[in-house]
Amino acid sequence: MAKTNKNILGDQRGKIGKVVGRVVEGEQMYSSAPGPRGSEGTAKQKEHRARFSAITRMGKPLKGAIKIGMKVSASKKHLQSPFNLFVNRNLQHTTYNAETGLATPDYEAIILSEGDIPFVTFAEPTFTEPQTITITFNGNSDCPGAMEEDIIYGVAYCPDLVQSAMGTAVRSAETLTITVPKTWTGKTIHIWGFAKTSVTRVIEIENYGMVLVPDACSVSAYVGSGEGS
Repeated sequence: MAKTNKNILGDQRGKIGKVVGRVVEGEQMYSSAPGPRGSEGTAKQKEHRARFSAITRMGKPLKGAIKIGMKVSASKKHLQSPFNLFVNRNLQHTTYNAETGLATPDYEAIILSEGDIPFVTFAEPTFTEPQTITITFNGNSDCPGAMEEDIIYGVAYCPDLVQSAMGTAVRSAETLTITVPKTWTGKTIHIWGFAKTSVTRVIEIENYGMVLVPDACSVSAYVGSGEGS
């Protein structure tokens, strides 16, 4: 690597012929440009890249839901963002096709949230009117640790368009709706749901006394799939 303090052409950055220029602490430095990539890697590496690509592609339009659902669990992992935790949890939930070199998510196994607060039981989603998905659920508000004000999230994802939509309701409502774009008409839609505490609170658990429960989520459930109408 070569370096200079002055350059009549000013600071030079990026590839210049067979060298790469950059400025570090006021000094102009040059290094050899990397050569062309050789092998595309082993079969295992190709498979990993395909699975990673499939999950990150799916996750991008779901970032809002992932940030909510994975936030508390990710904070316990240190230096791991909610999105990175989502990717790590779901790499295994993909199907790889060695002939095409592509992977697709196993939607029924995908996890959008992690936590341990009492969950809800969802019924099959239905289109009550065009562009409106209605989901009924049993809030299980009588379970220890559950609160009627806990927030229930319904998350819809359209793979063909790589788009998502989300709706919310409180646990006691036992019904939530998701409004989706008209462009989803006739497209396959996948839907998940999860619960999130409305506030940080203290609850009493048998044998453990008073326990602080953070702003946490329950593990997401795959609610179902269908075609937009």
